[in-house]
Amino acid sequence: MNSRIKQKIKKGSRTVSSRRWLERQLNDPYVKAAKDHGFRSRAAYKLLEIDEKFKIFKNKTSVLDLGGAPGGWSQVAVKKNSKIKNHKVIAVDIQDMEPIYGVNFIKGNILDNDIVENIQVVLDGKVDIVLSDMAPSASGHRTTDQTRAILLAEMALNIAVYFLNDKGNFCCKLIRGKGEEELVKNMRKHFKIIKRFKPASSRKDSSEIFLIGLNFIHQDLA
Repeated sequence: MNSRIKQKIKKGSRTVSSRRWLERQLNDPYVKAAKDHGFRSRAAYKLLEIDEKFKIFKNKTSVLDLGGAPGGWSQVAVKKNSKIKNHKVIAVDIQDMEPIYGVNFIKGNILDNDIVENIQVVLDGKVDIVLSDMAPSASGHRTTDQTRAILLAEMALNIAVYFLNDKGNFCCKLIRGKGEEELVKNMRKHFKIIKRFKPASSRKDSSEIFLIGLNFIHQDLA
């Protein structure tokens, strides 16, 4: 780390936790790589690793990105589909997101009752991939945060089941703990293959993993 930056960190009025966060950011190779390659977040490398291992983008033309802001995953989705004619990427987030060429953005809360209708209006059909890198705002209480993360993963799965084309793929972030096995059990009803994966770009001290569902099995509920 640049010595002058270190001195600024030490001399500043930041809290201990904020100093640790900043030092970690400055020393994180994925943060640097994201800046060098024009990705909005280091999370882009998690999705790149997931795709390298599971080929979730192969022969797929449309993507729904839940929790898309600041846009790292949407950027990867656009890049993966850039050579495919009529490709489509839709991002949804409760926060604002700066425009990305090739991405339709919907601002909304995934927990709101009208979010499905809003997605339907923009999507006008089904999608081949549903992604979710959603995470709850940290409360500082591990059990509360993990419970909220499970709820978001369950909501993402429900949306995937509603919008996915037959043989579509699903990927969502999950904080390990209570409710994980029940979620996986539910996924097995809808996908031929279920995988759990922690990318190398996930921080070592993080309890996050990613659940990947491959080859969606469409069920006619009528």
